[in-house]
Amino acid sequence: MSSSKQLNPAQTRQLIALMQNAEKPVLIHCKSGSDRTGGLAAALYVAAIAKGSESKAERQLSIAYGHFGFPLSPTYAMEKTFEAIEAELGYTGS
Repeated sequence: MSSSKQLNPAQTRQLIALMQNAEKPVLIHCKSGSDRTGGLAAALYVAAIAKGSESKAERQLSIAYGHFGFPLSPTYAMEKTFEAIEAELGYTGS
């Protein structure tokens, strides 16, 4: 998983399944403690497993957690990954 490469829906579903079936607690560490790839995993966990609200899930991909996701940023791929699976997660109209 890379912070700068969008996951396809099958990869995203696989990550969700891994987190669902993993012994808890789960720790996902970003490469060298940078790039905040764990933010995407956290957003997917909040959405798919904890059944949190869309805003709570998307908040995991925010500057509050060290993520700078804006268009033209290499890490914008994480937002695109989340947006691509939102409907499947039950979030509509965004």
